Amino acid sequence: MSSPLGQRLLKAADRLEEAFMIVALTFMTVLTVVQVVLRYVFQTGFVWSLEATTYTFAWFVLIGMSYGVRTEAHITVDLVTSRLGPRGARVFAWVALACALAYCALMIYGSSLFVDRLLALGTNARALPLPRWVLTGVMPIAFALLALRLIQAARPVLFPGRKAADAQ
Repeated sequence: MSSPLGQRLLKAADRLEEAFMIVALTFMTVLTVVQVVLRYVFQTGFVWSLEATTYTFAWFVLIGMSYGVRTEAHITVDLVTSRLGPRGARVFAWVALACALAYCALMIYGSSLFVDRLLALGTNARALPLPRWVLTGVMPIAFALLALRLIQAARPVLFPGRKAADAQ
């Protein structure tokens, strides 16, 4: 996306991704500390805190996948590609991208079916007064965002002759 609107949308997605991760991590930390204090000091607590923390952590991990790809915070293993020439490395990158995008497509499809079934069932979470489809609805969104980030990260490798400004 080299258009100005595309650039603005990607920057907005970057900021939303980072803001969500900050809020989620803060929420989990504060809720856990409060729950521990309530439990061990006042012999009480929130019934819903474990479930809220669990769902928040799941959201954090799902959104964190795309953040890790975008910031190159993931582990890379270049044992094979370092021994290949430029053309072989590019072919290998194409294959890796195709496999990763196929995985994302399968997860988007499967998680969409899962969320749709939860919506049809109309069940709520055990301790939270929220429908389960709302709590699991991030899955297709997160894998679509991961696919976008994989394509963004792969552009400089797949198209090395393009300018850096075009790769964003």
